[in-house]
Amino acid sequence: MPDQHQTTDEVIASALSLPAEERLSVLGAIHSSLADPSVDHGPEEPAAEVQAAWKDEIARRLEDVKRGRVATIPADEAERMIRGDAPPTL
Repeated sequence: MPDQHQTTDEVIASALSLPAEERLSVLGAIHSSLADPSVDHGPEEPAAEVQAAWKDEIARRLEDVKRGRVATIPADEAERMIRGDAPPTL
């Protein structure tokens, strides 16, 4: 089976041939992948769908806090727990 990978120059040329809105989408996906390499914006999960899913998740979590379904803790306590300086509180 022949190698299907494009060279960097081919990828850049291809991206630059896209309309501005699509180039912005490519730029956003690349930026996200650099900020968090675990983010996968492959064809199965386009960046716009991921962003919409996070927006819904954030709204759900905020509603949980507003309705008292979850407990919050002060940021300094959370930082101590993350560092391992304090046990988790329940």
